[in-house]
Amino acid sequence: MFYIFGCLDSLAGKIGHPISHLQYTIPPPLMPICVECDAPVATLYTEYSKENIRLTSCEKCNHFADKYIEFDFVIIFIDMLLHKPQVYRHLLFNRITYTDEKSIEPNIMKLAVLLILFEVYIKWFRLEKYYTGSDSTFMEQPLFYQYLYILLLCIIEFVAVHLGVHIAVRWLFRGQKSQSIRHNYITMALIVSSFGKMLLILMVIWDYKQLEYSWLVSIIVLTSNIEALSVFLHIGYLKACSIIGFGIALKLLAQLLFLGTTYKGTDSLLSFTYTGSKLLSI
Repeated sequence: MFYIFGCLDSLAGKIGHPISHLQYTIPPPLMPICVECDAPVATLYTEYSKENIRLTSCEKCNHFADKYIEFDFVIIFIDMLLHKPQVYRHLLFNRITYTDEKSIEPNIMKLAVLLILFEVYIKWFRLEKYYTGSDSTFMEQPLFYQYLYILLLCIIEFVAVHLGVHIAVRWLFRGQKSQSIRHNYITMALIVSSFGKMLLILMVIWDYKQLEYSWLVSIIVLTSNIEALSVFLHIGYLKACSIIGFGIALKLLAQLLFLGTTYKGTDSLLSFTYTGSKLLSI
């Protein structure tokens, strides 16, 4: 868990660089932006000496262009939990280094891998705690097989939800030039805003026996994804919610197909997945 915080911290720890060569469906400015009013600014700060900087004031709203540059990561994390659009503008526009290449920033890729592995652990924890009483077929398999099976399921779910979001975005902006879409930026926005999944570790630490707590965390993750897409694509919450909803629908479909084609006791597993456990993941 501390390593996950480290990945986010290393991302947030970069002093904002000017955004260059960025094209998108709604092209952001080729420079940093004000986190308060979304207006482009020439620079985020002026550095006079080491550890002696002066934040730039936005000419449009007269606030500091990016107050989060001087904030500790704990404050940034709290504002992410509070879904403040300013913190997502800070992370998505002023922190991520954008290029023309179809790649994902290494720190964000590390975070994605860790979130998937963490999801595997949570699924495994739930299966061991709640599923053994209804059907022991899966739990009787070797541990290595169990791990690979759940890992493959988590990877498929991850790819499916991102693919669904990309399809929805492409359809939403179908009237605009397709070459202006950079889907890797959407992926990075979704990964960064999925930080809330790490809160599921509290279920393990405090040994909660009810899965309603995981639903609360899932809601935090979903609303964070909606906030991030709304900020990044400059769209309303309704459109962002529709995009995320399509991604979730594709994820659930992929989960059904995977379980239906790979698990011998499909009926009992699906019954547990959608009624007993109130969804293994969302």
